[in-house]
Amino acid sequence: MYMPNYLTAWEIEELYERCADFAEETDYRHVPIYQMWRDKPDHYWKDIFQNKGGAMIPYMKDFNGDQRSAINGNIKGLFFGCGLDRKRIKPPYFSYFGNQRLLVDSDFILNKSKNLYFADFYCHYQYHYATLVVTNPGSKQDSFCQEHELFELDIFDNPFLYLGDSRGNEPKPVYVTLGVRVEVFVTNKMNIPHLLKIRKGRMMDVQPRGRGRSHKNGIPKKEVCDICNINPVSYNRWMGNIWY
Repeated sequence: MYMPNYLTAWEIEELYERCADFAEETDYRHVPIYQMWRDKPDHYWKDIFQNKGGAMIPYMKDFNGDQRSAINGNIKGLFFGCGLDRKRIKPPYFSYFGNQRLLVDSDFILNKSKNLYFADFYCHYQYHYATLVVTNPGSKQDSFCQEHELFELDIFDNPFLYLGDSRGNEPKPVYVTLGVRVEVFVTNKMNIPHLLKIRKGRMMDVQPRGRGRSHKNGIPKKEVCDICNINPVSYNRWMGNIWY
């Protein structure tokens, strides 16, 4: 049977439903997340400040997660972590990706001027992750997400990451689930000196673990997991209903 190159709209929606159910069953709580973070080794930040004028330039999405995700190798962005420690309700004090952490205010990354899409649900060893994509409406990246039928999320009401209520002209607070580790792929570049100047970001040391850097091409999702892999029987039955 022919399998499309990318996840179909049905498969993405199935992953979304599985991810939402998993998050609800694991930990139903949603809590404020004041800052999102990006961890990298010293040489990454040194190159940005010395050679790129302080600009974090989006790079091509690797093949981490589901190998048939349409965003792999097709759109550029920057990953930020949102997976708070469930006991401490804080970002993890260590990182597998580097010893320097950039913290950026959540309302700078996600606000009512953005679009938000669900792209992937996967695991490697111990934790499950939800990959969300943040775009500027009308941008090339936004058009790509719509053309490839990523699951668009209501930015004010979804199971993973959403804007809460605020008073007056204050920025709307951002809430995140504690039931699955959310990672956000931000599709616009960021200027670190500007973030520091307007007090929307800050740098800090973080304890490195393992390699202390990301894998060059990412790590494929664990294919034997029954939680984040789609049952092929269900897929074949759905295709049968469509074509026969």
